[in-house]
Amino acid sequence: MDFVSLDQKIGEAGKEKIRNTHLFEADNFRSWMLYFEPGDGTPMHYHQSPETFLVIEGKCSVKSMDGEERIIEKNQIVFLAAKDYYQLTNAGTEPLVLFGNRSEPFGVRPVRAGEEQAAGKGT
Repeated sequence: MDFVSLDQKIGEAGKEKIRNTHLFEADNFRSWMLYFEPGDGTPMHYHQSPETFLVIEGKCSVKSMDGEERIIEKNQIVFLAAKDYYQLTNAGTEPLVLFGNRSEPFGVRPVRAGEEQAAGKGT
């Protein structure tokens, strides 16, 4: 068993400006913590495996490729199916902290909007 203190990791991320902290990994699973300052976030992209994000602190804008947007806040979770495009952005005035997990190891590259042909999605 492995244990992590999210309070400690959040403190380190804020102090050292660490956006992505790897927490746990196995052959077919990974979990991580994202720390975004106001306005910061991810590009529009998707992954080959489904994933979830839990808001630990802050306010998160979740946008889909068609422009749909939903704001999620503390203790809310979003589920993203495999190959569903999304973009996460800190929509608040305080840091946004997200806990994410996905059924793949670290190192599997996401597909950004515009890269569909190379990834085989647009064919």
